[in-house]
Amino acid sequence: MMNDMMPTIEEIATPDILAQIEHEEWERGNEERERWEAVEAIHGPLLTKADLDAFHADMQRESLALDIALENAFKCDEDDDEDAWSNDDDE
Repeated sequence: MMNDMMPTIEEIATPDILAQIEHEEWERGNEERERWEAVEAIHGPLLTKADLDAFHADMQRESLALDIALENAFKCDEDDDEDAWSNDDDE
């Protein structure tokens, strides 16, 4: 198979190559931040800190409600009468 013979990045990477890769990733991050800053300058921030904190609090409450609902559902399954379920071994 041809891919088995191809070297991996770990085998051929020199410190210069790794530094170049890291620099390019940093540049892409800067470009992304600059685009986002331009959008926020025109439209304002997506969420204020208070809005974001309120969102996180809402999500935490929703998660807790789901956890409780699932816990109750499993508890109900444990409380079910075993004789109420059909058993294929009995037939």
